[in-house]
Amino acid sequence: MNRSLLVVLACCVMVGCGSLDPPVPVVEVVPVPEPPPTAEPIWYPEPVVQWGRLNLRGNGRYQVGERSYSTWRQLDEYVAEGHASWRDDRFDERVALSGVKFDNDALTAAHRYLPIPSFLRVTNLANGEATIVRVADRGPFRSDELLDVSRATALRLGFGDVISRPVRIELVTEPSDRFVLETNYVYGRDAAMSVVSRLVELNLGHLSTTIIPHQYQNRYRVKIGEFASVYDANHVADWLSTNLQIGSSLITE
Repeated sequence: MNRSLLVVLACCVMVGCGSLDPPVPVVEVVPVPEPPPTAEPIWYPEPVVQWGRLNLRGNGRYQVGERSYSTWRQLDEYVAEGHASWRDDRFDERVALSGVKFDNDALTAAHRYLPIPSFLRVTNLANGEATIVRVADRGPFRSDELLDVSRATALRLGFGDVISRPVRIELVTEPSDRFVLETNYVYGRDAAMSVVSRLVELNLGHLSTTIIPHQYQNRYRVKIGEFASVYDANHVADWLSTNLQIGSSLITE
């Protein structure tokens, strides 16, 4: 068999092998769905509603830029609808007009006219989620929106990545019941301090935690509170049981 014939046969074999290759799959490009308008609400404990003396700072007349404002006093009822925006990380170290730091990791809000402190039930009209917040600052001033809410409030109400949501706000005038948790005994103060440290990781830095020693033995309870609702208290009780295997008792104060 001459050389030219071998070349022809080799080419035929290569063509034949090539014809047996599987077809190249066609990759269908599936569009990524847009995120839902609200995210799953994240838990933050509601503030305990307690009416007392108004803050010396932040109430009365105040001025922002060239405009002056007068805060309201002695309201029995207040309901309004509008938009609320949430405060980003730039407000983490901001000192509110009340003279204390604005707690962006608690359920707090800013309103132009309501007394400090006031308590509002805020409902996200986009998904129906609601929570109680404490008015702790003044604003918003750069828009006509009704309310500025903290980052924690936006998370609990399921704002998602949207900076502003339609809301309804209602003044809360009835004091809330007060609940505390007391853990079962743990052995050793170091163990009790460890429970407190773990609770801080659960965004409980603004709630009180007290270590209660037993009178005669090296045993301790951890008292946690105050909670504004049984739901909030049970959330922490479930967390203690699941993550630390520590039981607790709910107490009404």
